[in-house]
Amino acid sequence: MKIEPDGGGKQMLAAPQQNWRDPNGEDGRIMQTALFAGHKMMVITDDAGGFQLGYLNFKAGGFKTMEAAKKAAPEFAKRVLARMSDMVAD
Repeated sequence: MKIEPDGGGKQMLAAPQQNWRDPNGEDGRIMQTALFAGHKMMVITDDAGGFQLGYLNFKAGGFKTMEAAKKAAPEFAKRVLARMSDMVAD
C-alpha cells in the first residue's frame, strides 16, 4: 500500500514544524501553537496558574512554565502518536 499526504497534508507538512508562535499575534504568554507532524499542538495557561499541552484531542498538564511545556512537547507528541497507533486493531 502506498500512502502519501493529500493536498492539505502536503501543505501542513511543508510548513515549519515545531516553530512556536502566538496565533493571535500577541506576546505568547497565554497561548502558543506549533505544528508537530503536520498537526497543531497548543500550549495554554490552565486554571491552576500553570500550563497544559493539547494535541490531537489529548492533553497533558501540570507544567509550571510555558517553556517547560514547550520543552516537553516533542515527547508528548511521540506518546500521543504511539497511543493512537496502539488503538488501531489488526
